[in-house]
Amino acid sequence: MAPGSVARVNADTLGTMSDETMGLVAGGLAVVAALIVFSMLRAAARGHLDRNSGFGLVTPAVKKSDATWTAGHLAALPVARRTVLATVVVWVAALVVGLVVGEKWAGYLGLVPYLAVILGFVPMVRTANAAAAEATKKTRQTKQTRKSKQTKQNKQMQKKGKSGNGRRKH
Repeated sequence: MAPGSVARVNADTLGTMSDETMGLVAGGLAVVAALIVFSMLRAAARGHLDRNSGFGLVTPAVKKSDATWTAGHLAALPVARRTVLATVVVWVAALVVGLVVGEKWAGYLGLVPYLAVILGFVPMVRTANAAAAEATKKTRQTKQTRKSKQTKQNKQMQKKGKSGNGRRKH
């Protein structure tokens, strides 16, 4: 290939790939899907995705407030990272087994990495919802603490107002 030229995919090469190989290679798209999910969660956790954008872990608990949105996505991020890793491992294993076996059914092993992505969503959503519930609880406690402090201050101010500056009015 000459310097500066672009490599081109030969249509004949794709045509000679077996169905098994194509199925196994398609499993690589599951890795891409897992990476997209991870990137989306990271963007939401960093505040780059608004909770009303339609992207991210859109559950009622997570969408409740900005605090729950951020907390949920931050908590789900490590789970998403593990899902990407699991998807890569499963895809490589399926690829190796499929190419070694070489049977007609081996191409279906390319679907297995998609299961890793789909199954990864369950703990992601559970973790995000739990973190969102905790954030809601903390927000309520903070509001209650502020309210009780304000009430205390108001009572103290009322006492001072009734007693005045210690002098009696005649």
